[in-house]
Amino acid sequence: MSFYRSALLFLPFLLIQSSVFSQEEPEFKKNAFAIDITQMASNEINLNYEHFFSSRKSLELSAGLIYVNDALESLSEGLSNSHYFSEHGFSFRAAFKLYKRPVPDSKWRDYIAPAIMYKYLYFNNQWFENEKDSAGIKFTESLFQHRYRSKFGFEFLWGKVYNFNQTFALELFYGVGLRATTSVRTDIYRKNEFDTTAVTTLDFEDERFFIRPALRAGAKFRISF
Repeated sequence: MSFYRSALLFLPFLLIQSSVFSQEEPEFKKNAFAIDITQMASNEINLNYEHFFSSRKSLELSAGLIYVNDALESLSEGLSNSHYFSEHGFSFRAAFKLYKRPVPDSKWRDYIAPAIMYKYLYFNNQWFENEKDSAGIKFTESLFQHRYRSKFGFEFLWGKVYNFNQTFALELFYGVGLRATTSVRTDIYRKNEFDTTAVTTLDFEDERFFIRPALRAGAKFRISF
């Protein structure tokens, strides 16, 4: 009987302890989902998943779908001939984040992060206009082309996270890096403004490779769980 009496006395204590521990908030939430609001405002839907190994180390994976932004393309027509906002594509990034120790009574967290990236961009096959100058006579030549670019590189990021609470946060970041680009352009047909019915079939491909420095900055809205 003494065994059963002891068990009955211990059971309420065990239930109380379990209830107390179940109500305690964890030291940190191990997963977070974020959306890059800067990229979404331009031409990319970019989603991020971050897994925390500890309160100071995490791995972030991001994937993006690049779309044609007709409004920004129209606004930038007179500024550049790059057709940046007319491209389709996708992107991928991986970053290893190292957070500074939390500052007492502060909602800000700072981090640094080395990252790798890959981006594939392409145009739908279409006519592109190009101004030509022959013997002092200027005219517009149209080329039906297939274009695509592949970018891959390394980035180093600095970031600040403002935690509204344990679930919602705003992340601000900027960084520098190097990007290698392979650009391929295939000319399929050609015509000019003097005779738009005369179409010449071409078989020309131009492939280029170059490395350039890159800057990156943005803001993300983050949900932890």
